[in-house]
Amino acid sequence: MRPSSSTIFRGTLFLAGTFIVMTGLNIGLGGLVTLGWQGPTDFLAITDPHAFAVQDSHIRFLGGLWLGAGLTLWLGAWDPVRLAGALKLIFSLIFIGGVMRLISSNPDVIFGPDIVGSLAAELIGMPVLYLWHRRILQTEASLSAS
Repeated sequence: MRPSSSTIFRGTLFLAGTFIVMTGLNIGLGGLVTLGWQGPTDFLAITDPHAFAVQDSHIRFLGGLWLGAGLTLWLGAWDPVRLAGALKLIFSLIFIGGVMRLISSNPDVIFGPDIVGSLAAELIGMPVLYLWHRRILQTEASLSAS
């Protein structure tokens, strides 16, 4: 038996959620220098410990938000119809995050090998997931109506 589009979508959500959960934990638990799960952590010299602590706290907060986005995708993998609104919001927010990367003044980094995969997931993958999810919702609605 061939897996349905809904089953593949749910698996895709779970995998995307897993990646986001891991990066959220890396940032949320490791702060500005991270836990090193995505590469070296020796890229920063702290010249003002108080300013660093403030920025580190902000980054940990953002890591927690990112972790929450990943957990939402995990939950959405179990019930994409019931969590439709939350999934649409997460897809939209990640897309907006990708757009914000484009505003950066360093295109060599944005389109370089370390970032381009994430950028593609944000600017291409999220709209694809959004439209795929919308199609699944329409199919579910028509099945419920019949």
